Amino acid sequence: MGLEILGIAGRRKAQSEIMEYVLMVVFVVAAIIGIILFLTWWNVQQLGMKSSENSQDRVLAIGQHLMADSMFVNGDYVFDDAKLTALGASDVCASLQQMFGTGWYAQIRSLDMNGEKPCQWGNYPDCNSWTICTQKEKPPKVFAQNFPVNVYRKASDRMALAVLHVEVYS
Repeated sequence: MGLEILGIAGRRKAQSEIMEYVLMVVFVVAAIIGIILFLTWWNVQQLGMKSSENSQDRVLAIGQHLMADSMFVNGDYVFDDAKLTALGASDVCASLQQMFGTGWYAQIRSLDMNGEKPCQWGNYPDCNSWTICTQKEKPPKVFAQNFPVNVYRKASDRMALAVLHVEVYS
């Protein structure tokens, strides 16, 4: 009888060791899956931040180029309204898109008038808005930046405060 009790106790001890082993394996597998899910989430977040950073760098590069290019500004790094109006009639966008790629848009709006009046040769100098590389449709994901700039109003020989608005589409 003593051996019978010992045999049953031995089996129960073996079963409890197997259960401990199974529980330990389940917890280790759960921990590994949790780590994999966390690292995947982390990588996705890093890619999103990198994409946003690239869009911001692109906006800054376009803005910097437009503010320094002699096609748009005079020698004092001030936008010239006559140059901007003349470039609106030409196809300068194609050469700028070769440099910066497609999917961007820029607008310069002088704040010396109420409302927005797009500039063309027919209404110059009674206008205050110039658009460079317009987009037919706006994609849902846009990164935009505004820069304070000056515009030289040639007809009235004065400076006007303006805003350079640059958008990059993803």
